[in-house]
Amino acid sequence: NMSDVKELIPEFYTLPDFLRNDAQLPLGTMQAGNALGDAHLPPWAASAEGFIEQHRAALESEHVSEHLHLWIDLIFGCKQRGRAAAEALNVFYYLTYEGAVSLDTLGPQQREAVEAQ
Repeated sequence: NMSDVKELIPEFYTLPDFLRNDAQLPLGTMQAGNALGDAHLPPWAASAEGFIEQHRAALESEHVSEHLHLWIDLIFGCKQRGRAAAEALNVFYYLTYEGAVSLDTLGPQQREAVEAQ
């Protein structure tokens, strides 16, 4: 889905508590009726702490350090928009780009829908 943009918040690298529902808050149920609780971790993570440790190790790795400038080009630089962005497969749904639509020209319902994007 081109409008589904995901971003890892700092907690993915620092705070295992956000992966657990220690307070037993009622988070609802899945379609099968199972209650939602702790986050389901991938098979390579034995615990929430292990998940955070591996994420942080990846972020602090030599590979990331050597390639960080490429990410900066995608997010802030020359590959953010236009032909270079398309060649780098760094294009998103048009409403995710600031200024793509003049909100002042939209009616209330349409504006609310666009802002919700």
